[in-house]
Amino acid sequence: MKQDILAVAEDIDRLITLDINRRGVISALYKAAREKLGQPVVLAAASSLNNSVAPGDVVVLATGWPDRPWITPDIGELDGPPGAALLARSLHQALSIVPIFLIEAELQPAMKAAARGAGFAVLSPEQTLKASKSLAPLHAATVMSFPTDSAEAVVESQKLISRFSPTAIISIEKGSANEKGIIHNARGMDTTACMAKVDELIKSARQAKILTIGIGDGGNEIGMGLIAEAIRSHVPYGSRCACPCQGGLAPSVPTDIVVPASVSNWGAYGIAACLAVLRSQPEVLHDEATEQRTLREAADAGLIDGNTGYVDPGADGLPVTVHAAIITLLNQIVSNALKPRGLALQSKSVASKQVKLKSSKD
Repeated sequence: MKQDILAVAEDIDRLITLDINRRGVISALYKAAREKLGQPVVLAAASSLNNSVAPGDVVVLATGWPDRPWITPDIGELDGPPGAALLARSLHQALSIVPIFLIEAELQPAMKAAARGAGFAVLSPEQTLKASKSLAPLHAATVMSFPTDSAEAVVESQKLISRFSPTAIISIEKGSANEKGIIHNARGMDTTACMAKVDELIKSARQAKILTIGIGDGGNEIGMGLIAEAIRSHVPYGSRCACPCQGGLAPSVPTDIVVPASVSNWGAYGIAACLAVLRSQPEVLHDEATEQRTLREAADAGLIDGNTGYVDPGADGLPVTVHAAIITLLNQIVSNALKPRGLALQSKSVASKQVKLKSSKD
């Protein structure tokens, strides 16, 4: 079984790192992460979650990338919130977690829309915790804002950990600061002021021995501090950015596990697919219809495709149909991995007998 899950996880890794949008960095990011973790990246994340999280535990999912902040902080990117919402759905279904989403205050309405698209009732923290113990099922989640001021973020991190005792903190497509404390976008521009300082939460979580996972696609996201040297060497603006700090966009804060993907949402889906195989629960991974609904709900709430700039249910320059197709392929990988081996071997035996019979007739 160990070899089987390794092979399946390898397939998932390959699928979520296909450079379909031709950014040209995922190969280097993945190679570095794979070498650092010593196993398929989705398996490292899924097995850690499966082993660390118990029913009723709070899992915090941080996401949100304010896009075009020089125009307004109210515009966010579609890559991130849907992935967070749908990974939370998978963890809720498989491990009975209580999900809490963190995002910039301006992007809370969009995160709430994505969470509803994934099937959650969006409630207060107290109501969400109460729903997790309800005899009548109610699948609830909470969306909270997180400070953009670093000092406030330090205080809020300690409060959050003390109040909810999360067993895992997952960041999806969230900006992380370099050694000079500056957060950059993929163009090497300073986007520090508008970004929630989730780095501070990651630091506090690691000190408290809480599992931390970072998912990203460009090298400037939370989690990528684990492979900072590869980012400096292989990612545009990795060692020298386009802003006055000249420190490059490589983050300085690591997470326990980093999952690079061609689209950050896909990294979240890859973890869910691997978890479905680990637990022999194919229903843990969502379907095409849920993927499309979640992307559309998030777009209808104003999130944009960060590449095209359109309010559209695509992400990273790829249309919604491509993202749905990735879910179809992941579900096929999961389905095939969970087929009873006896049936598969029997089918091969029958096929072999049919070939022999045909040969004898010839």
